[in-house]
Amino acid sequence: MSFELEAFDSQDVGSFDCGNEELTSWLQRAARDAAGHGTRVFVLVDRPSEDLERVIGYFAVAPHYVHREQVSSRLGRGAPTRIPAILLAKFAIDSSVQGEGLGAELLIRALLIILEAARRAGGRVVVVDAIDEEAAAFYRHHDFEPMPGNPHRLLLRLSTAAKALGVRWP
Repeated sequence: MSFELEAFDSQDVGSFDCGNEELTSWLQRAARDAAGHGTRVFVLVDRPSEDLERVIGYFAVAPHYVHREQVSSRLGRGAPTRIPAILLAKFAIDSSVQGEGLGAELLIRALLIILEAARRAGGRVVVVDAIDEEAAAFYRHHDFEPMPGNPHRLLLRLSTAAKALGVRWP
């Protein structure tokens, strides 16, 4: 399999199904509109041959912030009232390839894009709202920390992501 990460544009997403109706429907019905309103959408495309392509994953990112009082004292110490962040707004892998490690691969690619954006525009953390406990466990496995009082809203310091990926920060 040959995977390419591309900005969402004209790719056919009609056959994409991640097993979660909300995430599947969002890609098929709302992603194009979201892209015009400040959200950036990227798709992971499988091209087994020149004339065949299939979207097997996607994520969406958008500028965001979190209030200092919503985060741990360790993260909030010395931070502004509004901590600049990038929201990993959507993230899904097609059910036909789940369990093959593509979630981790797509997350790495998402974090690399987020780090580049934050290096240019600023940011301190990545925020994600896990859709369920299984998703929250996935993010915790990848060093995201639950926000106090909200175990499905998780944060990852950009400095932690950069160190894990071997990327210079800032």
